Amino acid sequence: MRKLDPYELLRPIYKQGPLSRIELARLAKAAPSHVGAVTREAINAGLLIERGFAPSTGGRRGLSLSVNPGLAHLMGIDMGRSNTSIVVTDFAGSVLAHDWFPTAPSRGRDEMLEALHGEVQARITRFPSIAAIGIAHSGVVDSRAGKVLLWPMVEGWKDTPLRQIFEDKYGLAVSVEDRVRAMAIAEQRAGHWAGLHNFVLVYVGTGIMSAIFIDGHLHGGRDGLAGELGHTTVIENGEPCSCGNRGCLERYSSAAAIMARVRKEIERGVDSSLSPSSNAHPEEISVEAIVSAAQAHDRLAERFLSEAGTYLGTALASVVNLLNPERIILTGRVPQTSGDLLLRPLIYNLRQRALPKAIENLPVVISKLGDEAAAVGISHAAGAEVFKARCRAMGENGSLLPDSPAIRADV
Repeated sequence: MRKLDPYELLRPIYKQGPLSRIELARLAKAAPSHVGAVTREAINAGLLIERGFAPSTGGRRGLSLSVNPGLAHLMGIDMGRSNTSIVVTDFAGSVLAHDWFPTAPSRGRDEMLEALHGEVQARITRFPSIAAIGIAHSGVVDSRAGKVLLWPMVEGWKDTPLRQIFEDKYGLAVSVEDRVRAMAIAEQRAGHWAGLHNFVLVYVGTGIMSAIFIDGHLHGGRDGLAGELGHTTVIENGEPCSCGNRGCLERYSSAAAIMARVRKEIERGVDSSLSPSSNAHPEEISVEAIVSAAQAHDRLAERFLSEAGTYLGTALASVVNLLNPERIILTGRVPQTSGDLLLRPLIYNLRQRALPKAIENLPVVISKLGDEAAAVGISHAAGAEVFKARCRAMGENGSLLPDSPAIRADV
């Protein structure tokens, strides 16, 4: 038998949303009387609020408990290569302010950080009750150490200790995470399919990355590198990839790959509405332009979007057979622009290659969250540290400490 402290007991409310006391006791395998005592003290301490009756399960309806939105404000920062997005949310995750500004990586690390500090300070001045900062970053991130290990093509970001830099400057709790994992946190917490326990989020933009939730927990792997779907081999001895491998998914299905492949064919003289003979300029060809051409039945555009979806289906078949997820969620510029043009060949190939039982009733969907998803997700991760600290401070009065025999759960 192991014993739960107040944070362990109340954590499902923060992670999953409103729960009744009965549901909380069932999840924690704790005595209902003690759950009542802990939640009562949490309400008195301002951590939780009651918000109406929970759905009936056949007996007396219990009141739902949720985190108190007014407990504190949270800041989330999504630092991409092109733009940086910043949100301020209440403690329940509702966005109160959302802005963005150009990242301008050409300025170098120190100037970029100086500009970011100015933006952060402006929001702390406007929202003085900000209690934590989350930073989602598009580089290679060690979330445990709070560092950006590398930011390819951006000079000066090797082993940058973001957590320490921001904690030292603002004296607040700071969380640092890969931006795609931050998007997955937002989906699990506040997306249209919130509450999923086993799912894979796949980001298809300039590159291809994924984030994995297993049993309600984000899976990072031994070194935090889990989710590098873009470097799955889909063509033996295919095109060389920057990672040193050949035939990687990223070389065929990413936005950069699709645009490069279309441009190459046009330069070879292949007829297309995107070619110069149609008054188009190859250097200006974008994913959006390719999608528009495919929607007008341009055969070249249709071909490369179809191939991109097919290769994604090949890679995802192995993911589905290995992890057996509840859902696959696609996000990023390519799926959110192309929709069914990508989805149809993806699903067809997935069904051809994955185990029939594994894909039975497996939805493959496109995210409905907006551009602020990563910033919202990382603000939630940062808020978890605040919630943990305040739960444990609440328990220091002695009656709710982990040694209480009333709090019990199976190992």
